[in-house]
Amino acid sequence: MNASTDRVPKHHGEFYFEPPLSQWKEETLRNRERLVKETFWGQSALKVRAELKLPTQHPLILSGHQPVFFHPGLWAKCLAASTLAEAVQGVACHQVTDTALPPEYLHYMPEVEENGKARRKILEFYTGKEMKQQERITPYCFLPAPDHAALEKILKDAAVYAPDTVKANIKFYEDKLLKELKKEATWDDFHLSMMKILDDLCGTRRYYLEASKLWTTQPFYHFTSQWLLNLPELNDDYNQALNEFRKKYGITHDLTPMPNLKFENWWFEIPFWGVTRNQRQSLWAKNDGKHIVLKIKGGDGTHSLAVDNLEQELSVLNLSIWPKAIPQTLFCRMYLCDFFIHGMGGAVYEEVGDALFTKFFKLKPLSFGVATATYLVDPEASRGLEEVARHEEQILWWERALAQNPEYLFTKREAWEKELPSFIQAGFKHCFANAYLRNLAETKGKWVTALQNPTYKTEASYKIKEINHVLYEGLAEATQALEKGLLDIEKVKQPRDVLSHREYPFFCYAPEVFTQMKEKIREMAHGPVAAKD
Repeated sequence: MNASTDRVPKHHGEFYFEPPLSQWKEETLRNRERLVKETFWGQSALKVRAELKLPTQHPLILSGHQPVFFHPGLWAKCLAASTLAEAVQGVACHQVTDTALPPEYLHYMPEVEENGKARRKILEFYTGKEMKQQERITPYCFLPAPDHAALEKILKDAAVYAPDTVKANIKFYEDKLLKELKKEATWDDFHLSMMKILDDLCGTRRYYLEASKLWTTQPFYHFTSQWLLNLPELNDDYNQALNEFRKKYGITHDLTPMPNLKFENWWFEIPFWGVTRNQRQSLWAKNDGKHIVLKIKGGDGTHSLAVDNLEQELSVLNLSIWPKAIPQTLFCRMYLCDFFIHGMGGAVYEEVGDALFTKFFKLKPLSFGVATATYLVDPEASRGLEEVARHEEQILWWERALAQNPEYLFTKREAWEKELPSFIQAGFKHCFANAYLRNLAETKGKWVTALQNPTYKTEASYKIKEINHVLYEGLAEATQALEKGLLDIEKVKQPRDVLSHREYPFFCYAPEVFTQMKEKIREMAHGPVAAKD
């Protein structure tokens, strides 16, 4: 499905909000009114927030993401949360989804050499071989902060290979980055310190929640127990929601956007992780009437929990249970916030989650928002490279056209002057000035007209072929200019693709980018300004 990627802003400085940002205030207050009155599975939102020591007297605006080095597209969610919280006299909050695995969210740096070659270099945050291997299979919440030596190498390499704009930007952040690598710091600690750098830049503040800690609270144990007690119905609703989503978007791949839950030998696969020894595995469950039995697929042993005391037994279980995408945001939207802000990827999952919520609770789901933005690390260079690369289609068209109809150089002058770049037009103009070639083009035109007369058809066909050959040979300078143009485009494609990537770490961008983003989002939140009479 391309629905989410098609909506990603394509140009520097562009934002995407769904629904329009000016509508979020009304949606938030409507959600708030429902959450004050409704309970889900016997828990009210305000009671859960009080138990988790979150604000209850004011609306809570929640964003969330994995603990990566934020880029402007991700920070747009946080700034939108701050702007909305201000509008409804609420509080902005960000959930760090630290139960994810690092290989799912690679970081890159742009590198461009003097010869024009470019690459997106994958960043490595640990120097030791053992830690590099451990990083591949260990969720963020169990990882230490990056090695000091690894971060220093990233910064030193950038000073040599990164584009000049990135080099200049990194100088602003370098001391801050290294200063936050405190002894014994965890990955979460370092990530939160990076977010606070951005909050300080923008003059914003928010609560921070670490997901791995949320999943050890009594409200979440209650939520999980209710899910386990309703296994057959929830699994059916979950799979139906996925099937309907695929049908709606014409998706034929059964793993997109996620696989259906399985049922094997009376075991239900559930959308939760079972976590042991700092690693996560898919979790399975079954209900034998008196007990809920859990097991990790492929793991040793089972865990039997009494149905009558399920919530309490979950809280002392020697197995951590983490929600996957759908139950995670369901919990957040049912209890933790009055408005949830997704990025483009999360919005796909949430459409499935909304369908599940409607099927099971027989209620309209609470509304949520989607936010992202596109900012480039070197917009001027990107524009220049894009300007060259965008001519490829026209150059290929003219290359094919002249091979079949070389007279087009003379009969379609306005077209090539409009469509082709100036460095190619020079060759075209030189050929256009050749009186002999221009006369051949006119002669071909006469023979093309003669084709309509059966008497001259055979002769005309022969003459046209003869003129085409001579005329095309005479356009060598124009065709060589087209070939050189294609070669030049091939040279700029790689650096263009590198510089047009929108997800480089925040320290690749000028600090002004983030302050300007804040002001733009504030303007958009107020909607279009009415024209004066």
